[in-house]
Amino acid sequence: MKLLKIAIKYYIICLNFFVIIRANAEMIIKHNLTASENETSLSYEYAVLKLILEKSKDKYGEYKLIKSVKMSQSRAFHELSKGSPEVNVIASMTSIEREKQSTPIRVCLFKGLLGVRIPIVLKTEKDRIENIKTIKEFKRLSVGQVFDWPDTHILEANKMNVIKTSVYTGLFPMLVLKRFDIFPLGALEVYQIEKEHEAKFKLSVIEKWAIAYPTGYYFFVHKENKLLEDRLNYGFMTSIKDGSFDEIFSKYNNNFLQIANLENRKIFKLKNPILPSSTVFKDKNLWHPLIMKEFSEF
Repeated sequence: MKLLKIAIKYYIICLNFFVIIRANAEMIIKHNLTASENETSLSYEYAVLKLILEKSKDKYGEYKLIKSVKMSQSRAFHELSKGSPEVNVIASMTSIEREKQSTPIRVCLFKGLLGVRIPIVLKTEKDRIENIKTIKEFKRLSVGQVFDWPDTHILEANKMNVIKTSVYTGLFPMLVLKRFDIFPLGALEVYQIEKEHEAKFKLSVIEKWAIAYPTGYYFFVHKENKLLEDRLNYGFMTSIKDGSFDEIFSKYNNNFLQIANLENRKIFKLKNPILPSSTVFKDKNLWHPLIMKEFSEF
């Protein structure tokens, strides 16, 4: 009976892996690219995934991408960690817990810049919040976040007053009701999100300062899915070597980088206690120069 249970367990693991081998050796991959909350960022994550799969076709063959059912980050990691057939690859900010659950592909999609957070605020509150000068003043602000975002844990660990919700879209009406002061988002996503909601909620983006903490934003796969892990690593290394990863990063993100004007902002640096010790910010091929400047000591 014990041997039968073991055999069934391994059968399920193999069945639930992302690869279903058809006659033409096509790999079926279910993805859950829902961590970013606007179509531009989602399109970028999808484009990177397609790029590295294309770059690995010579070694690993054809593939087919299928979008998984919509689910929260916490549920997606739960499904991935147990080998569920619902999802085979996730894109998300890393944490110690997430790297225990699943295997990260250690190339940060946003070159560390998702850890640079620029707040959305109400237009009526912008002047007051724009002109804070010190980290002490900054920490008096209340912050809106989704409960299972890693940012929530990071902000709370830095003694911030974090107001949480279970639904991302609920943060905008909460901001209007002044339940909190700021809603920080990644420097490469904040302007698109503000544009989508500005008219309805009368929002604006802070221009003089930003928050920054060290982090990586990776693809994650099931710990026992070595084939997918090897394929994505191979595809990434190939695309970095031939410059195609830099090209696609620039295509989707350079415009937002210019608007963000990070070099001329005051940066309030925060600690990230959930950052895995294996995260190192020393490879210029993997990290933006601002991230290496601010966090190379990590």
